[in-house]
Amino acid sequence: MRKLISNHKGDENVHNNLLKVSVFGFLASILLVGCGEIDTDNGEGTGDEEGETAEGDVNLIAATQLDAESAFAEGFARFQEVVEEESDGSVTVEIHTDGALGGNEDELVQGLETGNVDLVAASPGFMTQTVEEVDFFAMPYLFESTEHWESVVDGEVGETIANEIEDNTNFNILGYWSAGVRNVYGFEPVETPEDLEGLELRSQDSTVVQNTWNALGAQPSSVAWDEMYQALQNQVVDASENDFTNIYQESHHEVASYISETEHDYTTRLFFTADRIYDNLNEEQQEAVELAAEEATIAAREADEELAEESREALLEDGAEINEVDTEPFMEITEPVREEAVEDLGMEDLYQEVLDLAEEQ
Repeated sequence: MRKLISNHKGDENVHNNLLKVSVFGFLASILLVGCGEIDTDNGEGTGDEEGETAEGDVNLIAATQLDAESAFAEGFARFQEVVEEESDGSVTVEIHTDGALGGNEDELVQGLETGNVDLVAASPGFMTQTVEEVDFFAMPYLFESTEHWESVVDGEVGETIANEIEDNTNFNILGYWSAGVRNVYGFEPVETPEDLEGLELRSQDSTVVQNTWNALGAQPSSVAWDEMYQALQNQVVDASENDFTNIYQESHHEVASYISETEHDYTTRLFFTADRIYDNLNEEQQEAVELAAEEATIAAREADEELAEESREALLEDGAEINEVDTEPFMEITEPVREEAVEDLGMEDLYQEVLDLAEEQ
C-alpha cells in the first residue's frame, strides 16, 4: 500500500498528498455494460449478447447498499469518470446503488469474495474475523474532529492497518472514505448514558462496537440496513445510530424523530477491491485505476461533508428534533472499552499516535 494523504476540499496540495493505493479490477467473464450512469434497478447488466468485452478490456462492478445520492455513489461516479478517461475506455465501470447487489455491507463484501462485485466501500468491521486490527477504527470516541480523523487515516496509522489487511486477506485498500459522524436516534431523546439503559439499539457487529453499547447499558441488535425503516416503524428496535445523511436519505426520521448528537464515531470506511483484479491489468490500466482511486477518495470525502450539512438542515425542516449532548460522560464510561481493545489488539503505539495527533490539531 502506498501512503495516502488527503485534506479538505480547497487544499491546493490535496492531489499530491493523497495515497496512491494499489487498486485492482479484473473479472474475466462479466458482461460489458453501458457505463456513464448509475444503475439503481435490479442490478442486471446491459452488455452485448455474447457477454464478452473486447480483448484486454476490463469492466468493473461497483456496488453500494446506499442510494444514488450518497457520498459512496459520488465516489464511484468519480472513479468511473477518471478511469474511463485515463484508460481510453479500456476500463469501464458499472455502478449499482440502493442495495441492488446486496442490501447490507456484509453481502457486498461476500460478493467481492465470490466475484460478483469488484469495488466496495464498507465498514472495517466486516474484516475483523480475519484481521482483528481493523477493529481499532471501531473504538468509540477515538477521533475528536474530521481533521483529526484525516491525519490518522492518511498517516502511519492508516498505512499500518491497510498493510495488515492486505497481508492477511485477498483484498487491497484503495482509500479511506467516511460515512459522517454517527449519532443515536430513536423515539426519545438521549441526553445522558442513563437514557440508553435497556434500549434495544441497532448496531454493527464488531466486537468493539458491541462492547461500547453494552458498556452504555443498551442492548445491541443486528438489523440489515435495508430493513431498518420497517424495524423502526414496527418498533422491532428502540433506537439506532448513524450519521445525518443516512438518517435523512432513508427517511428514518419519519418514524424515529429524535436525534441526539452523541458523536461517538467519526466513521472510517474502506474503499477496496480484490486481489484478482489488479494483477490482470496492464501497466496503463494500473496507472488509470490508481489515479481514479485518488480522485474517488477526494470526491467521496467532499460529498460526505456537504451531504452531512445539507441533511442536518433538511432533517430540521422535516420536523426532526436534534439535541446537543454532553459527550464527556459517554467518553468516560467507554474508556475501558478503548483500553481493553487497544490491549487485546496489541496496538498501544498506534493508539498513542492517535492521541498525539489530536493534540496537534
